[in-house]
Amino acid sequence: MQTRALTIRGLLRGATTASLATNMAEDANPYASLVLVATDPAGRPLMLLSDMAVHSRNIVKNSNVSLLIAEEPNGRDPLTLSRVSIEGTLGIIEDAKITERYLRRFPSARGFVGFKDFNLYRMEVRRGHLVAGFGDIHWVDESDFLLSPGFLDDIDVEMDVVDHMNTDHLDAVQELCNTHGNDTEDFEITGIDREGIDFRSGWTYQRILFDEPVSSPDSIRTKIIEMLKNVRN
Repeated sequence: MQTRALTIRGLLRGATTASLATNMAEDANPYASLVLVATDPAGRPLMLLSDMAVHSRNIVKNSNVSLLIAEEPNGRDPLTLSRVSIEGTLGIIEDAKITERYLRRFPSARGFVGFKDFNLYRMEVRRGHLVAGFGDIHWVDESDFLLSPGFLDDIDVEMDVVDHMNTDHLDAVQELCNTHGNDTEDFEITGIDREGIDFRSGWTYQRILFDEPVSSPDSIRTKIIEMLKNVRN
C-alpha cells in the first residue's frame, strides 16, 4: 500500500496538466477537458477555471468530477507507465495564500486571477484508481495517499522557506536541479511539502524528494544542506 500511495502522490505533485471529466449540465453526457493542475500542501488538486468554460458550467450543476493524471512518456510506451484517475468533487475556494501557491507553479495565470470570472477550485478527493503497470491496478482511498501537511498546514511556514531560498540561495537551487539531471537554467522553488521540493524554470518542472519526510522548518533546512553536501562531494 505504501508504494501505491507514493506513486499516486508522485503523480499528483509532479503533474502540470490533467484531463478533467465532468457531466454536461444540459444532459449529463460525459465531457473531458485539459486543465492546468497544481496541489495544496496536503496534495489536493488545484485548478484555476473560467466561469465561461464548459467544465465550469458543468461543475455548477454537478460537482462530481474525475481527474486523470498520467506519467510523462518521454519517448516510452505510455500504456506501460503509471496513471491515476482521481474521483471527488470540485468547489471554489477563496484563499489568497493557496492561490499564491498555485501562481508560483503557473506564473502565466497571474493575469487571470484578478478577473471576476476566474476562480480557484480545489478537489475534495474520495479515492483514486491507480494503474501502475500491467496487472498492477488498484482502488486506493484518499486517506491512504493524501499526506497530512503537518506543520506546513501553516502555509506561511512554506512561503518563508521558499522566499528565502529563491531570494538568498538561488545558486544552490540551481545546483540541486542541475545535479539531478536537468541542465535547464533559472530554476526556482515553487513549493515544499513534507516529502520533497518542487522546482520550475519556465515550463520545465522538477521534483526532488527528501530521504525521509520533514517534521519542522529546521528539518527542511537540514535536508537542503545535506542534499547540497551530497551533490558537492
